[in-house]
Amino acid sequence: DIHKRIMELCKERNWSLYKLAREAGIPEATVYGWFTKITSPVAQPIEDICRAFEISVAAFYNDVDLDKLMPQQIELLNLFEKVPDTKKTVILDIVRSFID
Repeated sequence: DIHKRIMELCKERNWSLYKLAREAGIPEATVYGWFTKITSPVAQPIEDICRAFEISVAAFYNDVDLDKLMPQQIELLNLFEKVPDTKKTVILDIVRSFID
């Protein structure tokens, strides 16, 4: 569970959700919303969180039950991690265009 993983990483560092938001450059309301509305962060916030925690996206998902992810989700995460930072926004925009 992504929420549980975020809380574990915060606890390891003795960080509040406020500190996580500040370190990751994510609006505090967004971070708190993940826990009060039980929504999950999307790709870019996960990447920002990982950067704040100084871990890779793969390390973030290391404790997530990969059996609950579809093979395409795992492949997408692995591929996205290899994309140069300058191109990640383009990919996210393309994916969002399919949802809108």
